[in-house]
Amino acid sequence: MSRHLVRTAFTLVMPRWYGWTSDLREMAEAFAASYPERAERLRAAAVLGYEPTADRAVLLTYVDDLGPWLAREYARVHGVKAPRP
Repeated sequence: MSRHLVRTAFTLVMPRWYGWTSDLREMAEAFAASYPERAERLRAAAVLGYEPTADRAVLLTYVDDLGPWLAREYARVHGVKAPRP
């Protein structure tokens, strides 16, 4: 779950970053430059992308906070994609 959130967050800034990386920490830093208010949470998610956790509290922050925020911000920045036929 952490990897997916970090990669989704990176897609928000990737066009301005002018590239791609598969390094989660690098993705989090690129994101942090544009979204400093969310930087620490995404950096923590990047670490957990390499060292997964089953900590319910961490996973709930993804479901209750970071995930919904990312969905709203992605829709704001990139628009809502049409459903596949």
